[in-house]
Amino acid sequence: MSAASDPNALPSLPLQLPAGLQQTHHALRTMLERLNQLTSDIADAGLTPEVREEAAALHAWFTQEPAQHHAEEEKHVFPRLLASGDADLVHLARRLIADHGWLDVNWKQIAPSLLAAKDNYQWFQPAELIAAVRLFTRMHEEHMELEETQAFPAASTLQQEAPEQ
Repeated sequence: MSAASDPNALPSLPLQLPAGLQQTHHALRTMLERLNQLTSDIADAGLTPEVREEAAALHAWFTQEPAQHHAEEEKHVFPRLLASGDADLVHLARRLIADHGWLDVNWKQIAPSLLAAKDNYQWFQPAELIAAVRLFTRMHEEHMELEETQAFPAASTLQQEAPEQ
């Protein structure tokens, strides 16, 4: 049975992880900085045209990019960790998959405030948005740290050790 027809076969992963995974992490850090700045700007200056434009841009980016990135990780990285037979790597993969769910929930709490800001409606409390964005940022930072220091290196090693099919 070929790997292509085997439903239990691991997805193909190059010896080096796709550069896009690291590039998205870099972009995410930049966008989180912008998101934190936006919340400060809303609290300090209100919904100026510049704030509304930034809210629209950030909403568009966070609605699309992290979900695509997480799908790539769940396709290329986590299956290798789950199939490794190493209890620590299996636990790590499960934690990172759960993190993706929590990050999505947290985003869904932030997104309506950004849409409102974009449309010049400030029904939300800036202090609550600041707190939600800080939590969102902290969760992402911890998550990316685990991926970059543990998951990505382990997945690359597992691919290198995987037999050719």
